[in-house]
Amino acid sequence: MYRIKFFLPLLLISRSLLAQDKPVTDSLWAMPEVQLQTVEVQSFQQQGLKKDYKKTPDLQQPVDKLLSGIKGVQMIRRGNFAWEPTIRGLSGGQINTTIDGMYVFGACTDKMDPVSSYIEPANLQTIQVGYGPGAAQHGTGIGGGFDFRLMKAMPDTAFYIKGLAGAGWETNGAATKIMGAVQAGNHNWAIGANGVFRKSGNYRMGGGKQVDFSQYTKWNGGLNATHRLGNHHQLSVAYLQDEGYDIGYPALTMDVAYAKAKIGSLSHTYSCGHHRLFRWESKVYYNFVDHAMDDTRRPSDQVPMHMDMPGDSRTAGFFTKALYRLNDKSVFTLLVNGYQNRLHAEMTMYPDQGAEMFMLTIPDAQRNMIGLQLSNQYDLFPFWNMEVGIRMDYVVSGIYTELGRQTLSGMHSGTTDRKQAVLNVFLQHNWRLAPNWELYAGLAKAGRAPTLQELYGFYLYNRMDAFDYLGNSALKQEQSWNVTIGTAYKREKWEVGLNGFSYFFRDYIAGARRADYSVMTIGALGVKQYTNLSGATLYGIELEAGYRPFKGLRVATTQAYTYGRDHEGAALPLISPLRSSYSMAYAYRGFRAEFSMQYQADQHHVSTEKYGERPSVGFTVLNATVGKSFTAGKHKIDLNVSMENIADVRYYEHLDIMKVYRPGRNLILHGTYNF
Repeated sequence: MYRIKFFLPLLLISRSLLAQDKPVTDSLWAMPEVQLQTVEVQSFQQQGLKKDYKKTPDLQQPVDKLLSGIKGVQMIRRGNFAWEPTIRGLSGGQINTTIDGMYVFGACTDKMDPVSSYIEPANLQTIQVGYGPGAAQHGTGIGGGFDFRLMKAMPDTAFYIKGLAGAGWETNGAATKIMGAVQAGNHNWAIGANGVFRKSGNYRMGGGKQVDFSQYTKWNGGLNATHRLGNHHQLSVAYLQDEGYDIGYPALTMDVAYAKAKIGSLSHTYSCGHHRLFRWESKVYYNFVDHAMDDTRRPSDQVPMHMDMPGDSRTAGFFTKALYRLNDKSVFTLLVNGYQNRLHAEMTMYPDQGAEMFMLTIPDAQRNMIGLQLSNQYDLFPFWNMEVGIRMDYVVSGIYTELGRQTLSGMHSGTTDRKQAVLNVFLQHNWRLAPNWELYAGLAKAGRAPTLQELYGFYLYNRMDAFDYLGNSALKQEQSWNVTIGTAYKREKWEVGLNGFSYFFRDYIAGARRADYSVMTIGALGVKQYTNLSGATLYGIELEAGYRPFKGLRVATTQAYTYGRDHEGAALPLISPLRSSYSMAYAYRGFRAEFSMQYQADQHHVSTEKYGERPSVGFTVLNATVGKSFTAGKHKIDLNVSMENIADVRYYEHLDIMKVYRPGRNLILHGTYNF
């Protein structure tokens, strides 16, 4: 039986839930949120200047599209399903991804199942995005991360029942979606349930040509319940299940037969606004991810040798986070969390002649982590607040089966076990220079332990550079200094924010060629092994501006540019070129309309020889949405009609693997009934 090997009493608090109790001024450094009931995008890490910009979301959008609309977030796309999010050019083990503070790890060696692929907007209350080390994170990380906060039914003063039902259809790919959610409760208890079904055929790129192997089918369901234990205590249980089938990946050599996740948790919350310890929540959780790559639906001339590649990920953990009011101007935060994760991935090859061949690609790797985080946020003066914090993680990695150790015996000499202490420290300032003008700056020293794939991967094929990758159990932890500075200014009708950031890496983790190893994958160009480069740098600048000429109308733009290179001057991979967005939105008496334009410049700053990345050409895409809300007593109906890629442009984004073209013109119809 799978068991976690360590246990502590657990508690958690969330600062975003304590706005009415928090005695200090909101910081520009707090994590921005995308609230799914009323979408609120707080850019440049400020909270104070854009709280009044909200819009009604279309909850039938997939999470991928919600994430791609957030400043600083770009998506690595391998198909029409399960895009991998990045933050300011950082991805993988450089960022943290949690669901309600719970660690979940994908099981696919080709990154076909990022954590975000196992959730739906119907499950979620908010999406929080952090852009660097800080108190809002649930672990050490160089580039910040995501926390997908699940929707919870909460007790109320009287009995209630509410919910929604919706359906949608898209012309491109004949995609359909059905969703529903319901909540009920009274003074002492509440229960909620939600479900989604999505299905799409092969879509067509600009110009009408079909993109083969871009289909998918999935369903998702969630249950949660909360019971009030007196005036200050609540006990909650939650379960989420997500299952996808017959998922095509046109950028890869294999598709996915199934991708499944089961996520469960039990938590206790203490809340008392007038006490010094005014919030405290504890959670234990367990999740299981089961994934299988499949090539049986590919034409025989595209499959040199049939293979099965299943994998699974099992994670058990806890966290505790408490908020304590030191005085009227200071709040102290304590977070203790830990997890155990086990990864297993295998491959069986079936040659036309000869016996089957079996190997482990993730040879039963295991990680135990326990962390302690302390931070203090306080007002120095009415116009100046500061947050300082420290996080310490102790990480133990190794192989938990004899077969796994035998798999790596010819590649790693001595023990493969690793023990690492990782330290993050951060200092953040916010100055209010005038009632409508704020300046903020921050400095952080961050590190991360290598991922289990980077330590123990065994012939993991990378489609982007066509190399097989080997792990390296001697890797050092990757470290970085992070500097951020920005300003935000707002008047009655307009606002503008400017933000600059930089990362200075030491022991940057990347693949390096190994001529002494032979390839395993048919068609691979060679073998690389993960190694530490002496250094790398990453710079970026972001501009966001909005103007309201009159009530109901808003014109906005965002601009973002990121530049990265390693110690030899080679361009870092998967860095977007200049990206711009322009939008004009109008709302009046339940009617809403928005017209937007997305632009991306050419990207020639690439290193084809070292990292296998190719240049990309720029594009401009136009989109439009019209919606109307109707009320009938206490009920509400929302209708949305959207046209994506109006001009039917044939394009791809720079982060799209193998430059597979994105969908062409697409008419989308969504309807939602709220009761």
